[in-house]
Amino acid sequence: MMETLPSYENATSSPDWLDLVAPYIPEVDWPRCSLVDRRFYHHFAPRLWQDPLVTMRHLGLHPNDDLAWYRRFINKHIKSARFETRSYVRSLDLRDFALRASGLYSSEASERAISKSFEQLPQLFPGLICLLVDGHPELDPGSLAVAAVAARTSQSLQLLDLARCPHELTPKLFNSNLFKDLVYLDVSFIPGSVRTAIQSSLHPEALPELRVLKVRGREVDNMTASLVIQTFRGQLWSLDLSHNLLGDGIIDTIAAGCISLFTFHTDAYFEKEGKLVSPKAVGSQTYGPFNFIEESEIGGGPYLLEGYLADSPFYSRRTDHAELQEWQAIRPDGRAPLRRDDADTTKELLLSEAISATVTDFDQRDQHGIGYGGLAHLYLNGNKFTVSGIERLIRTSRGRLEHFECDSCLCTPTRSHSGTDLKGVTMVGFPGSAPLFRPVVSSALRSLRVHHSLATQVPTVSMDSLSSASAARLAEGQLFNNICRAYPLALLPDTNPRITSLTLTNIPARSTGPVIERLVRFLGLASAQQRTIREARALFSGRGSSVLRGLRHIRLELEPDFSESADAISAGDEIDYDKLLDPTEDGFMGGGDKLFGVTSRSEAGARSQQAPNRLVIGTEGYAQWTPGRLKQYPYSDTASEYITHRVDAADSWTGNVFSIPVWIGTGIVGPHAAVNEYMWNVQDPNLRAIAGPATPNHVAAGAPAMSYIFYAAWDAMILPKDNAIREASKISSKFRDVALAIKEYRLRTRGTAEHWDGKLELARTG
Repeated sequence: MMETLPSYENATSSPDWLDLVAPYIPEVDWPRCSLVDRRFYHHFAPRLWQDPLVTMRHLGLHPNDDLAWYRRFINKHIKSARFETRSYVRSLDLRDFALRASGLYSSEASERAISKSFEQLPQLFPGLICLLVDGHPELDPGSLAVAAVAARTSQSLQLLDLARCPHELTPKLFNSNLFKDLVYLDVSFIPGSVRTAIQSSLHPEALPELRVLKVRGREVDNMTASLVIQTFRGQLWSLDLSHNLLGDGIIDTIAAGCISLFTFHTDAYFEKEGKLVSPKAVGSQTYGPFNFIEESEIGGGPYLLEGYLADSPFYSRRTDHAELQEWQAIRPDGRAPLRRDDADTTKELLLSEAISATVTDFDQRDQHGIGYGGLAHLYLNGNKFTVSGIERLIRTSRGRLEHFECDSCLCTPTRSHSGTDLKGVTMVGFPGSAPLFRPVVSSALRSLRVHHSLATQVPTVSMDSLSSASAARLAEGQLFNNICRAYPLALLPDTNPRITSLTLTNIPARSTGPVIERLVRFLGLASAQQRTIREARALFSGRGSSVLRGLRHIRLELEPDFSESADAISAGDEIDYDKLLDPTEDGFMGGGDKLFGVTSRSEAGARSQQAPNRLVIGTEGYAQWTPGRLKQYPYSDTASEYITHRVDAADSWTGNVFSIPVWIGTGIVGPHAAVNEYMWNVQDPNLRAIAGPATPNHVAAGAPAMSYIFYAAWDAMILPKDNAIREASKISSKFRDVALAIKEYRLRTRGTAEHWDGKLELARTG
């Protein structure tokens, strides 16, 4: 049955009513329809043959019979079929085919049937455009190499999914005409060198039409990734580098090498979004080019209706410039469907094109203006990035990314106790990055997959000396409170109404409270956004204005459950917690920039100015701070709230030495707890480092807008104080099941105005 009626134009313009009806006929009826007459055969035979392995599964082929059926299909039926009929085969999708041995009738010869048939693909199926063998144990790339040699005049494949192939690919494989029109290529989790493949055949000369490239799990390091980027540059619009060995060193290459240089950042929507301000052509290696977000007087209000309006169409004052010029880049209006780059969607589009003989806009090669070129979808999951590196990428990508994934990054800050060296401890998450995903910065962003802390403000913590349960309590206890104090702004649905799909990863299976509370609050705000968008749609209806859809898909990925067994540390363990957490006798210069092995801010920025007074500043002193101005440097040398900070050439973004005024505060206890702790930390010479613009999160916590602050001093307040780690091992607060709590909330709100009617997914990983 038709879910939606065809348009009047489609219903009246088709020369044959079967053109209109055929797409809605069930697959089980295709064989019989093909036998009616020549006219019916012309409409239904291409549908029956276009994806034979998937069609046979839908028609009832049992998995145990796959190999036997395939051998008959290749050796008997295909050889007797007409050339026209064989040309109808457009896709061989082996991802769910012949994965089991064929029982009593299995033999080595039958198990090799699929690989052997690949040698004859161009001759057997002259119209083949999609080949998917993701994870199939049968594939021998040598067979594809033989087919490639034979494919001198045949039609090229357009989609090739070789992920998880157990054998190494032939380096010169892609030099064949069989692959010259590839649009989608997945060579993930395959043994062998990516560098060798790029130097031999994986390059634009052999693959000029390639737009989507996935190279996950190939042990790609920064140098190899740089080669990939420099080789393809702006040709790709989707690149997946997940589960490799990448670090912050590749960030600038990605931003400059494969993302369009034409920016989507604009001041046109200042009233509702704010605008970016770059006061000087200066920056740092850690931050990138300095810029501030200037807020409008009416911007940032709750559920501001104008914030849900899509961008206006492009207009030109010149009649001869009705379309975009090469140098113009107008950001997407936020209403068009998100481009999909997965194998299933790509196959569906290509097969639909083959059936209807129409050209799809999958690769969008025909869009006007170079402003629409370059990378738009970027996947960086499972690598070794730090939060400062990812933040720099978002800032320097010029608002071009439409889909972005990074499920984890290290966010361990430097610490005031410089002698501390807690090896084996990691903090993962995005504690203060939410403002970077606002439209003013991430102008084209429509879909996001990121660590849950961006929304919950609870990092993932692991420590050799703590059990999983104790680490979870520490994360949801003092670390959560510290992050809320330092970075009050978390990601909310209205942070960017253009985002339609959000996936939060690494969510703990159980929570003591904060994770559940933040997720429930997020769903409640999604419901509020939904109601406000309906109000906006009703208000602006008939005025020529289009309203954004808002958040319509939320996926929550939960980690495997952990054991609440006895903590790894007990009161009798030979660990000196006082020395571990407050080694004041070691002074400040003992290596605080090595805390947790990796810091979230670059080591280049950790070289701070040397102050005349090196008095040890401990957390106990901060707790006893009484009213009155601080007496240590820099407060002892100036009455101003600012000091001049010099950035060396090695730390400068442009390589030039420059100085900026950095805000240090009044030195007197004030109403903002984060500011008070920041001022105390500024007394530490090691923390007067890594200067950068105050972000909206810093401003919300009390820092003055449009000012520079010391990031090292600010970030230091995140880490637990005193004996929080020891206390975490003793706390016995009960855990609640996160998935159960979410389901209970959904049941409570069902049928009420508080119910969010978008698509919510709960998935357990691992």
